[in-house]
Amino acid sequence: MFFIVADSRIINVGGDRIGIRGLDETLAAMAPGFADKPDREVAEEMLARLGRRNYLAPAARDEYAAAFVREFRKHLGQAREPDVAQGLEVKVLGPGCPQCDRLYRRVAEVLSAMGLAADLEAIKDAKTIAARGVSVTPGLMINGRVVSVGKVPGEERIKHWLKESERTT
Repeated sequence: MFFIVADSRIINVGGDRIGIRGLDETLAAMAPGFADKPDREVAEEMLARLGRRNYLAPAARDEYAAAFVREFRKHLGQAREPDVAQGLEVKVLGPGCPQCDRLYRRVAEVLSAMGLAADLEAIKDAKTIAARGVSVTPGLMINGRVVSVGKVPGEERIKHWLKESERTT
């Protein structure tokens, strides 16, 4: 079992699920200045910034670099290398309103409490949200299936959906 620190997020690094502290903060800070930079520059900057708050195994430097670039491109809504990991994929769909943020935090807390690794992502782009069939936000999608729209479900309901989805992966 592992525990997630409040400002950390679980990502796939070379096929392993790793908690990275300060990832969301770093993505937001780098977005304006690095959106058009090549992957190599993005990777070096992210390794430097995130290496201050996380232990990044030297032998896995290339895997961390690829994972960080993938998360950065995902954050920007840009094309990226697909994440090949199997497991839970959870998306909170909404423009970033207080309810959307509340749902994101609640899902992260439930995942942590359950000791589950998942690719948790906030989708804020209206076209992407609509393409997923969600017309009222916040929406919650687990492994490609919309399970909730227009509300912030309780912890027990989220646990139920996660357990159900985990059995099918």
